Amino acid sequence: MSEHSPKSRFLIKKCHICGHLNEGEKEMKRCAKCRRSFFPLNYFAKIDDGTSKNSSHLFCRCDELREEDVIKGLYVLW
Repeated sequence: MSEHSPKSRFLIKKCHICGHLNEGEKEMKRCAKCRRSFFPLNYFAKIDDGTSKNSSHLFCRCDELREEDVIKGLYVLW
């Protein structure tokens, strides 16, 4: 019997400036094409709880995100 490893999820984000499709296993901090900075998903909820002062900790891995977290039309969890 063969064991199947769970497939890793990845995030696809369309840049709102240049339209480039960015892919990764973690939320992107910048567009790979135009280098425009992105806010993390759920930004205001994360800064309101006061647990993270460093902005790099605000970006989640895809396995921490739910379908409700993504902005339809700009993101896809695959």
